Amino acid sequence: MRVAHRIAVSAIVATIAFWAYTRTLVPGVDLGDTGGFQAAVLWPEVSARQAYPLYYGLARPLVAAVGAANPARALNLLSAVWGGVAVGLLAFLCASVTRSLAAGAAAGLLLAFSYTFWTQAVIAEVYTLHLALVSASLLALHAYAARPTRGRLLCFYGIYAAAFGNHLAMILLVPACALFLLQTTPEWRGLLRPPLVLAALAMAVIGALQYTPNFMAVWASLSAPPAWGERLAAFWFDTTKQDWRETMIFGVDSARMPERLGMWWFDARQQFGIIGVAAALIGTGYLWRTAPPWAVLALTIYALNTVFALTYNVGDSHVFFLPGHLVTAFCAGAGVAALVRANQQRRRALGMTAALLMIAYAGWRGWTTWPAADRHLDRRGEQRIAEITAGLDDRHALLVAQLNWQLENVLLYTARYTRPDLAWARLGDVMPHWPFLVEDSHRLGRDVVLTPQAAAEILAAYGPSFDLVEDPAPAAASLPDAAAQVPRGLPYVLCILTPPREYPLDRETLDAALGALTGGNVPARAPAAYEVVAGIAGERPQIYRSADRPFTLRFRVLDEPFTVRLDAWLPFDTFLRAGFGHVVRGRDHILIVERGVSLVWLGPNGRPSPPFYAASDFAQQPRYRVPAATLQLANLGGTAHRERRF
Repeated sequence: MRVAHRIAVSAIVATIAFWAYTRTLVPGVDLGDTGGFQAAVLWPEVSARQAYPLYYGLARPLVAAVGAANPARALNLLSAVWGGVAVGLLAFLCASVTRSLAAGAAAGLLLAFSYTFWTQAVIAEVYTLHLALVSASLLALHAYAARPTRGRLLCFYGIYAAAFGNHLAMILLVPACALFLLQTTPEWRGLLRPPLVLAALAMAVIGALQYTPNFMAVWASLSAPPAWGERLAAFWFDTTKQDWRETMIFGVDSARMPERLGMWWFDARQQFGIIGVAAALIGTGYLWRTAPPWAVLALTIYALNTVFALTYNVGDSHVFFLPGHLVTAFCAGAGVAALVRANQQRRRALGMTAALLMIAYAGWRGWTTWPAADRHLDRRGEQRIAEITAGLDDRHALLVAQLNWQLENVLLYTARYTRPDLAWARLGDVMPHWPFLVEDSHRLGRDVVLTPQAAAEILAAYGPSFDLVEDPAPAAASLPDAAAQVPRGLPYVLCILTPPREYPLDRETLDAALGALTGGNVPARAPAAYEVVAGIAGERPQIYRSADRPFTLRFRVLDEPFTVRLDAWLPFDTFLRAGFGHVVRGRDHILIVERGVSLVWLGPNGRPSPPFYAASDFAQQPRYRVPAATLQLANLGGTAHRERRF
């Protein structure tokens, strides 16, 4: 099999993946780490916690060249680029190891259309680059195994060392790569020769030098010049996020491990389906017989990354399964090679049929995943911040915000790139001198505007010293009001997921909303982690289902086909960059389901309504002011502003 043929197949698969990602790409800023990356990519200041120097180093030139006006979308596009590269490299690797073009195509397409990888390829994140670097490292190992020379070994060392500048999870590949080198080196003791050991150390040092800007940022942030040991300790603390990470590695209680294993099995089926998992098992056996070093490599990578993801106590542990997904796709491709070879011994046509069926299966996975992964119209992040900042500018108001980190990153991006006229501050930064901040702002003729959480903390700290009044705009509709606005006689879908702790959902509000939505015909509920209510507004619901495990539900209302996909595993998944589930009408993605309450309905013209959220990051909330004319400090006196108070 010629190298040119493998390159051609890999390029085709990579192009298909890249095309799919660009068609479903998030158009702007998004919540969470994504917003943080987008806010930082062109910002001149570097912090130690931006511990992805290779990612930023590769991103800045592209974003500056093609996306300075919209760095958020440009950075999302870069994830699509690296997603295509990762898929193409995997296809080439699998085709090379199995000597089967069909195996390479199947492996690449299965990874390309796996749900989690797709959702990371349409936003600004480090994981598509991470898998591209993992694939590149494995390709370097393949080249070394084919001809074990010092130059090829150093090439692997160089790629592997550079990859640490993108994600420290590369450390999990060390045992697998070491075992592979021991099995494929003619004289393994040669790996310990001083020149090679020194070269490996030099590569590691060069890779570590990527973090020099982060180290300098820590140095500059220290008020007094401390000892070198203290500088290094501070750098390590921030770069590795030791303050929270050390409590999360192996941080899952052993009593909860059966539930974590359930999450793992759900995740495997979500990515590849039962057929894909079965093909991976067949492929693992085939590799064990035909290429034992690759079987050991694949099993070791999968085992270590899976154990890490299962025991890593974070709210997005699903992304740490991604290296395991790459290995699963690789083994599934090997399974295609096994099926092809087994059938070719009987008849060539059977072998070709087996290969085409698996490639068709991968394509079908892409077809079914597309509507859920499609976020090309998703502007909820910027819309939410637009609601928070509506009508504010630095001449007339100062926004003091107490937001969770996901929303705060979007606000940070907005203030840097799209709303330079916005003046804002974190409550934690100004709380120690709050009275003076208010006095100075009022002296400039600016109101002080607060988010609800910030207003609550000011009230708790200062009592009635500051007259907080509810801002008449933006108006925040309640859940019962929104339910009452759904046009009678038209379809709706309501999803109720366990809300975040910071957004409590009281039963009375939910019961009132269900009563308004169903014309008083509220079904007997069985509250659980997931609930779905659907039907015709004003009538008894046609669909009600609740469960403590995610599910997929397909049904029709007024002959409209709906699919509800719940794609998160509660309670472990506390934030997902692509939402916790999806409502699809036909093939139109009409609602991203979030924790709390998510509601969508069809209007008289058949178009879906804008999504309505309650008890969620995306839910509208009131805003509060300390107006410049109504300051009521105890030592200043003054007249209270007679409006609705906090």
